[in-house]
Amino acid sequence: YLVEEVERIVFEKDVEMEINIDSVGEPLSYKDIVKLVKKCKGIKNVVKVSIQTNGILLTKQKIKDLKKAGLDVVNLSISAIDDSLAKELSGTKSYNIEKIKNRARDLIKEDIQVRLCPVWIPGVNDREIEKIIEFSQEVYASLGIQKYEVYKYSRKIKKVKPLNWWKFFNQLKKWEKKYDTKLILDKKDMEIKKAKRIEEVFKKGERVQLEVKHPGWFSNQMIAVGRNRCVSVNDCSYAVGDLINVKILETKNNLYIGELL
Repeated sequence: YLVEEVERIVFEKDVEMEINIDSVGEPLSYKDIVKLVKKCKGIKNVVKVSIQTNGILLTKQKIKDLKKAGLDVVNLSISAIDDSLAKELSGTKSYNIEKIKNRARDLIKEDIQVRLCPVWIPGVNDREIEKIIEFSQEVYASLGIQKYEVYKYSRKIKKVKPLNWWKFFNQLKKWEKKYDTKLILDKKDMEIKKAKRIEEVFKKGERVQLEVKHPGWFSNQMIAVGRNRCVSVNDCSYAVGDLINVKILETKNNLYIGELL
């Protein structure tokens, strides 16, 4: 199903594309991840496949399998080099930063590009970001430093407020100068280009009838389907197969949210 949808979208956009595999959770926990990479890389016009991962489930054999399947880039989430802070930020005591660093080296040995993607949390891992920059230079990995943000369902660090963009980029400029490396990335660095948008099939405020297909990410949420699109419906206790009347609340980028009528 995933591959069929990717094929459909790539066909509609009709340009050379990178497929980036990401998830609400850890993508490598998907049991068919190697098969997914291989199938995506085999699609016409797909020139690159990348994946987001915290690296915990990476093994030397998994890396070899992913390379053989056609994986090109790993965006590796490392937000601290200090062991205790790395465990705290990862949310698990089983996190082993030395193991993750070794897996980064293994990826590079297999000719898979590694981009280290730390989240800079002001006042928490400032010095750690510098250590990560130093590690990237040691192993010849690229960098994609992320700005700490707070969202409704995101993890939140107590007593930490997100920086404004000026302060964020100003600090990146200082680190760029100190380490003689590029940290402020643009669309050229990320190979981003314009392409045809996939048409949105619902309008905000529209009332539609949908079929319930699957439980959603959150408690009391269901995924309903109509017009070949999925709609997340909150506060929904209907069973799979039920028909429901829904008001569409959000449609941006073909991500649909609705409420029961």
